[in-house]
Amino acid sequence: MRVSESNDSEQFLKELKRIRKETDDLQLSMRCYKGESLSSLHYEDLVELEKQLECSVNKVRARKFELLQQQVDNLRRKEKMLDVEKQQIQYHLHQVATLEQRHAAVAMVKPEEQQRMLEEFQFFGDEQPISNLLQLAPLPPQFQPCRVQPTQPNLQDSSLSIPDPSNYMWQHNACTSLFH
Repeated sequence: MRVSESNDSEQFLKELKRIRKETDDLQLSMRCYKGESLSSLHYEDLVELEKQLECSVNKVRARKFELLQQQVDNLRRKEKMLDVEKQQIQYHLHQVATLEQRHAAVAMVKPEEQQRMLEEFQFFGDEQPISNLLQLAPLPPQFQPCRVQPTQPNLQDSSLSIPDPSNYMWQHNACTSLFH
């Protein structure tokens, strides 16, 4: 038992010495990298240290450039998104201004002229007569009314007859032409 215990403690002491030496070497190396304790280094050691530092600086600069490039790319994407949003807002503002101009033009028409124009545009079969000139103003395409009808019957309801699909295609094409 004693032999194995002494052998174990010798191994432990050797390992402890090795770890201490390695720690001292790393501390010396760190001091050298920081520019401390350079007086103990020889010329060759200083040249090697300089090469290592230059290599480290180049790696830091490359990483810094990579991060800056990512930021620039992100900012460019954001700029494009903001430009698209700006164009959409300008388009909508133009649409609103156009509608306001139409409404202002209609409001400037005298009531007698409005009544005369309403009488000229009486439509047959209308349930309610047109009471305002704004009802005659054309709507922008996105506000045009369109009826959508199903192209397939309800298969669960047996009382329905099968409709002719050609009727629906004409109505669908008429609606899509209003929007395009």
